[in-house]
Amino acid sequence: MPRPRLSLSLGPTAIGSRAVVELVRRTADLEFAEGWASEVAGPDAMTILGALAPGTDMDLGVAVVPVQTRTAFVLAMSALSLADLTGGRFTLGIGASSPPLVERFGGIAWDRPLQHVREMALALRPVLDGERGSLDGDHVRMGGYRYPAPAPTPVPLFIGSLNRQSLRLTGELADGLCLNQFGPHHLEDMLAEVRTGATAAGRELPADFPVVARLFVGVTDDVPAMRAVVRQTFAPYIATPGYNRFYDWMGYTETAREIARAARSGDREAMVAAFTDDVVDDLFLLGDADTVAARIADYTDAGVTVPALEPLATSLEDAESALRAIAAAWA
Repeated sequence: MPRPRLSLSLGPTAIGSRAVVELVRRTADLEFAEGWASEVAGPDAMTILGALAPGTDMDLGVAVVPVQTRTAFVLAMSALSLADLTGGRFTLGIGASSPPLVERFGGIAWDRPLQHVREMALALRPVLDGERGSLDGDHVRMGGYRYPAPAPTPVPLFIGSLNRQSLRLTGELADGLCLNQFGPHHLEDMLAEVRTGATAAGRELPADFPVVARLFVGVTDDVPAMRAVVRQTFAPYIATPGYNRFYDWMGYTETAREIARAARSGDREAMVAAFTDDVVDDLFLLGDADTVAARIADYTDAGVTVPALEPLATSLEDAESALRAIAAAWA
């Protein structure tokens, strides 16, 4: 089988929102298949995608937006608006967030996040199919909403997963899977859980079931320095409950335990130090362009269908340079 085309991650980066839009314009000649936004504490994913929609032929998606910080009504309205703007080239990805974002920033109770994802998926599905949606759940409520203007439907619904239960929920309810910070050797077990969830729900997943992987890529001749960037940036992720359990489940138990212990005592230096070289090298794609391209191939060979590249860069120029080098090596 031919290798899939590369896609572009539009996630929260150090280069800023305007630079992300400019990066898409500058790299149009590389013909990335898809552009995938994400959302943590900013920029807002839907705003980025709305700015991009009129000026690109890429399929666009978000992987993922939190289910807690928007109502089902607002998420459905945003998704159908983007489907309209893109002419049907939009995919909505949802997932649970983390206590710092939901409770501290959002002022919303962190309560049974997986059930919240389930209810949001059930509320959204009919609306994304062009029908009227209603749900009276414990976390999600929507009363008979239907998008009022014609828009291309159905809009695919993906779920971001970080544990066995959410992987099975993906198999039960979703049209695709969104992942990040994992190794290609983990994917077989993850997809087995997705299939288990599908079977339990009486579904048969297609052979080409979409798997979006946000791959953090660092094109560099100084790998130790790039590892230091990864540690500083991503150790706080591993300190959050969802990612901490995810790293533990993937087999990085000591790393997860030590980072959690350091986080409880507020020792950021210890958090960073606990993120060891072997774990960084397993989950992040660092090195020269040929090395990075070979690592991307490991993921696509394992079953990733949408390799979405997010450059570990602090300037528009460095991000563009990295993407051009990887695209050339991939070709």
